[in-house]
Amino acid sequence: MPRTRLSTRLLAGLTVALTLAAAPVWSGVASAAPGTAAGYTWHDPRPYGRFGRPLALDQHNTAIQQLQAAGTTMSPAVRSAVQQIAKRPSANWIGGQSPAEAQDLVSRLMASAASQGGLAQLVMFNLPNRTCDRDDHFAVTTATSYRAWVRGFVRGLGKQRAIVVVEPDAVAMASCLPAAQQRERYALVKYAVNQVRAQGSWAYIDIGHSNWLSVKTAVNRLKASGISRASGFSLNVSNFRPNAELLKYGTAITAKVHRNFVIDTSRNGKAPTNSQWCNPMNRGLGHAPTPRTGVKHLDAYLWIKNPGGSDGACNGGPEPGHWYQQYALMLVRNARLK
Repeated sequence: MPRTRLSTRLLAGLTVALTLAAAPVWSGVASAAPGTAAGYTWHDPRPYGRFGRPLALDQHNTAIQQLQAAGTTMSPAVRSAVQQIAKRPSANWIGGQSPAEAQDLVSRLMASAASQGGLAQLVMFNLPNRTCDRDDHFAVTTATSYRAWVRGFVRGLGKQRAIVVVEPDAVAMASCLPAAQQRERYALVKYAVNQVRAQGSWAYIDIGHSNWLSVKTAVNRLKASGISRASGFSLNVSNFRPNAELLKYGTAITAKVHRNFVIDTSRNGKAPTNSQWCNPMNRGLGHAPTPRTGVKHLDAYLWIKNPGGSDGACNGGPEPGHWYQQYALMLVRNARLK
């Protein structure tokens, strides 16, 4: 089932990334008394699958920023709960910048990952007509400007490697566009994949989730978008579908495209009972992010969505990207991290 919140979700994802320059660098161990300056590093002692390195912590994630801002006003119990989000790797969403700005932002994120000896998780989200003519509050891009932006993004990767999720929902919702624009979209996704792979990073084309496209449709669209060149595909970005359902769906696609996949488990700890997408209640954190999955063809469980960031002004939440503490605490209470 397609979603209509692309603009709000991009704002939520970019809130952290765009504050990188102003945010402090956090390092150290995940413990401190309330009100003290606590830092977080991510250590995963297990093997790292195809990636060869652990996932890097986003040292400026929304939860870490909230801990800093709250200081002594946050109770020990709430601080402990928020730390369950703050101390785990999550992705940075990149979009809406000029090529030079994208290069600079990605470069700084890569430097942060390198300082941890870890692997950055990045999301490309800047396609033209991304939201099918709905206002997303970002500068209009064209095919030409998008290719330039991709090149800037890739220059920012430098000589390091990252996990890159390419354009969430773009391929899955392509049917909202006229035929000519659909073909352009597939070509631009393919261009992004080719550029990322030529640099040496891993590129995963997003294809929605298990309650959206049929396996046949997903396979056809992935093939049109360059899956033969990609590292694989991603599922469930910012959504809530359960792992058992996603694994069955992903494995069926893998059998046709011969590529592995990753799953966004940031908020799928409890199976959904409805199709709500905007701050739905009774959800929980899903499997902790790790490249050690123990599942054939599944390269990683990732937190691509930043848990605790609001989807938008709905179900009691603030504007998109703003910290929604009540929701974050619910996600922690309902967590299934294994």
